[in-house]
Amino acid sequence: MPRNYPISGSVIVVTGAASGIARSLAIELASASPLSERNTLSIVIVDQRRQPAEEVANVIRDLGAQAIAMECDISSEAKVIGLANHIEEVFGKINLLFNVAGVNLITRLHETSASDVEWLFSVNVFGMCHMVRHFVPLLKVAATESEIAHIVNVSSGFGVAVPKIGPVTPSAYAGTKHAIVGLSDAMRKDLAPDGINVSVVCPGVVNTNAWNSTSFRQKRFGGPRPGTSISKDRMSAWGQDPNMTAKLILAGLRRSDFYIFPLDDAGAKSMNAHIEERYTEIRSALKSSS
Repeated sequence: MPRNYPISGSVIVVTGAASGIARSLAIELASASPLSERNTLSIVIVDQRRQPAEEVANVIRDLGAQAIAMECDISSEAKVIGLANHIEEVFGKINLLFNVAGVNLITRLHETSASDVEWLFSVNVFGMCHMVRHFVPLLKVAATESEIAHIVNVSSGFGVAVPKIGPVTPSAYAGTKHAIVGLSDAMRKDLAPDGINVSVVCPGVVNTNAWNSTSFRQKRFGGPRPGTSISKDRMSAWGQDPNMTAKLILAGLRRSDFYIFPLDDAGAKSMNAHIEERYTEIRSALKSSS
């Protein structure tokens, strides 16, 4: 990382870090740190799947940084409270909170079960809220000591526009990602007086195992169910490399961006078209109503 965004000595918490964008982010954070300073960096790998989280922690340790793996279902506030208490006991503060954990379901709202809608919002939105509410006190400790204090919430391109992916638009999923953008925008104003910065990340399609989110769906939301091969093929065909996505997210942090669009040139062009379509319609409606 450059000198204008030093993370040496930082404590970093990454949710959903057993796989996907979060995994790539955790590894990139360690890799991007100066080799001579990596042993001062502590990265907490949070995921509801303990074994793959421990495997990521081992990769980070091999790179020279410190890492611990913590099992936590962020949709449970009680478990998030336990996580926050443990991290406070071990570190006393955190500097960076990456809220990346999320689940995906590509179905139209009227064809999505009530339990699946609840699952999507419980993980993507309420999980993020639980993390923010219980980790802001630890971020305030860092801010008080004039250290980095930054929350990074991962939304989606579906949080700023609603393009179709094939024949189906993931309605409930898009709703959760819009919520993350709105909450993040409000939070940056709420937390600015405390010295805590906020960014919201809006990637396009990324080649991760998000297509298989239902395979680890919690029992109270209907239990596990394998994802479909169609969803896997679509993600593989259209998805951007998660390692590239992680690098572009960190580049946005270096610029202190609030909105971070970790896209290649083709992705940025496509996203711009979708956003322009939406806001052209909004501006037109506003003009006609005045």
